[in-house]
Amino acid sequence: MLNRKKIAKNILGDNILLVLGLVIAGIFLLLDTFNIVKPLRSGISFIFNPIYVDGKNIGSGAKEYFTTIGKVGDFRKEFNELKISSYEKDINNAHYQVLLEENTSLKKQLDLGNKEKKYLLSKVLGIENISNMQIDKGSKEGVEKGSVVSVGNMFVGIVQSVDLEGSLVLLPYSKSNSFEVFVTDVGVKEGKVVDGVSILSKAVLRGSGDDINIENISMNSAVKDGDIVVTMDERVGGYLIVGQIANLVSNPAATSKSAKVAPLVDYDDLMSVFVEIE
Repeated sequence: MLNRKKIAKNILGDNILLVLGLVIAGIFLLLDTFNIVKPLRSGISFIFNPIYVDGKNIGSGAKEYFTTIGKVGDFRKEFNELKISSYEKDINNAHYQVLLEENTSLKKQLDLGNKEKKYLLSKVLGIENISNMQIDKGSKEGVEKGSVVSVGNMFVGIVQSVDLEGSLVLLPYSKSNSFEVFVTDVGVKEGKVVDGVSILSKAVLRGSGDDINIENISMNSAVKDGDIVVTMDERVGGYLIVGQIANLVSNPAATSKSAKVAPLVDYDDLMSVFVEIE
């Protein structure tokens, strides 16, 4: 009997807080039916409403963040697919541009080049300091040192050195270049002479690295800016157009005139050239 009372007392002691909570909850529920605790409930709601809103916003932001993190793999995959697609389009466009440029060069060579000679189509691999051009054809294809390189009737340069797979071409800008040329006032359209040739003066063309200079122009000649410079050197073996006279200098105390030569072809833009192999 004594043990039962002791056990009941222990049970009551252990659950006193639960019982007390139930009693208080019952009291508040009863009072709430008479709207007595409405001001208290409104005050508690007013105090904790900002906390609820901020908590909800933080929770929503955290949810969006973790959702985005979860989709990073999908975003990366989509980005890589778009990047690959862009690369493929760039490659296709570059290939088309190469074919178009090659076709244009071939037409120009057939229309303007010397049909009695044999030419080898070569690709430009690079240009160094405006003076040297590397091409992808060498001795294996019949290219030799001294071979003339051109595009149509426009002079590009002369092969300086050759290996099995490629060649080095000296452009008119090179300090190692010196050619006999003549100056004429004929009309030229896209590298083709459209008027009868009349030699105004013979001269010498020299490269300076940064410019193409023409010297020894006859003091009594009627040479002027815009006139055409044409090769007549035995190493070239034919008449090829180099460019136009620019910045003509006439010194009364000198015995000849000098000028700069502006090329008719932009060497940096060349993708294909033709090497004379016969």
